[in-house]
Amino acid sequence: MTVYHMSQTLVLGENMKNDFEKKAEYTLPFVHALEIGMDFFCDVAANGQAKKLLPDQLIHLDRSEYIKWCVEGVFEFVRKEEFPNCPSRINCKYFFDDLENFKILYEAGWKQEPEEKRAKLHLYEIELDEESLQKFDMFIYDEAYDAMAQKQDIAAVLSCARRYFSKAQSETPIWEILSDRPAKAVKDISSFLKGLEE
Repeated sequence: MTVYHMSQTLVLGENMKNDFEKKAEYTLPFVHALEIGMDFFCDVAANGQAKKLLPDQLIHLDRSEYIKWCVEGVFEFVRKEEFPNCPSRINCKYFFDDLENFKILYEAGWKQEPEEKRAKLHLYEIELDEESLQKFDMFIYDEAYDAMAQKQDIAAVLSCARRYFSKAQSETPIWEILSDRPAKAVKDISSFLKGLEE
């Protein structure tokens, strides 16, 4: 099955790796805190217990990255507890089956990046060893991030995680494919991105 993936590090012909940056461990303290209880998690999310629980790399992240891993921890907790048949966001690869989704993502974020950073970005056709796709609405994840960043609204983040893994959709869904199956970059189609610059 052919899908698409955008990356600054993937090389043509390379087999993709799950958790290639080895950051899945960043979610574990948040998952553990939720297992203990909501009050404890709220303290960790606010960085109150961070020095006792979190790896040094996580403590020193900027606020936006800290929030990202906090939200990922909530999503992983909900997945493990309520949706065990869904792939883990922290131990998978991300793809799209529609190039229009890349256009939306590129124009919303990457197009504003410096030319030097954009030049390192590649878009690949990926051969994915999977018969059926599991798609989830990326917009709902973004909603969860905003709820945490703006109001530390844990209830809203939990609700978003449940909607996400139940495969609900927002009014403007952006469907991302999560897979932990073998996948290989078979064709560089970065010219598609260049066309978005015009």
